[in-house]
Amino acid sequence: MATCYRNRPPWSTSQEPKPTVKKPLQSLFEAMFHGKRTFADFLREVSADDLNRKVVQKGSKQLVLVDPSVRLRAHHNFLRLFLVEFLPVHEAVFSYRKGVNARAAIEKHTAGRHFFVTDVESFFPSITRELVRETIVASSDQVPIADLQHHLEHLLNLLCVDGSLPVGFSTSPGLSNAVLYNFDAAFQARCASLGVTYTRYADDIIISAAERSQVEEGEHALGEVLGNMFNNTLKLHRGKSKYLKAGGKIKLLGMVLLPNGSISVDSTVKDEIETMLHLYLRNRERFNALLESGPDKVEARLAGLLNYANTIDQGYLDKLRRKYGAAVVDQFLHRSFG
Repeated sequence: MATCYRNRPPWSTSQEPKPTVKKPLQSLFEAMFHGKRTFADFLREVSADDLNRKVVQKGSKQLVLVDPSVRLRAHHNFLRLFLVEFLPVHEAVFSYRKGVNARAAIEKHTAGRHFFVTDVESFFPSITRELVRETIVASSDQVPIADLQHHLEHLLNLLCVDGSLPVGFSTSPGLSNAVLYNFDAAFQARCASLGVTYTRYADDIIISAAERSQVEEGEHALGEVLGNMFNNTLKLHRGKSKYLKAGGKIKLLGMVLLPNGSISVDSTVKDEIETMLHLYLRNRERFNALLESGPDKVEARLAGLLNYANTIDQGYLDKLRRKYGAAVVDQFLHRSFG
């Protein structure tokens, strides 16, 4: 018998939240914008001018990205602060949370010998308006909006496009975490009973254990819990699902889990960083021509890669400092780009 998502409590007993002070939506809006934006404009329906759709290529697939207007983006910032950030996020999730990152998701698996990695197919578009509504209603006690029920349908109009979460809205990541909260809790409990470790980063799911049989049981439980809880509206991307075994490099979330349990940057990223540093020092003309958009974009790209590497493996940054000079590495590491 399928689990009814609607009737599942959003918080575990051990995480019972404190009462939230509530105010009318208009009061919260005016307190944030101080007259720079009007509540009447906030209540205006979303129009075609608010939604700039772009088709972008992601691997072999085309993705529809919805770029909100300046007006709608400001309203999303308000809803993110006074609605989305009050919704529950499970401890097994490491995406779109303050104070955690992808590396922390991998660190949970350093003792594993066998792994199963997969992702949820068409993640945001599979999260329907009805799921978002149920999630907000289930957590309404923790949201500081006193008249939430009165404005709920309008808020859903601002948060959803064509009946689901759009790719491109700043509110979609946090909402996706909240919608999957009960799944995360239920599946982690199943994994714990099997001796399996589970983490999720956005739509990427990783499970690991000492024995392959445990991971296989975890994979079976994953499909069962996901299917029951969402009536098969959220499905695993079977074409990208795979088993991995310790002994060589285990690539997870674009990082590498080494046999000794340490985590490092993937070799393709290292190659790009070191090529760029070499050209910056030895052939500035070729360095500036690496991207068609010009030298400023090339420098910003290098800075971004170095900061990414720094969050994963600071030992690798020390190696780069010794090889290319601390001054040049730190110049890009700490430089701000507009």
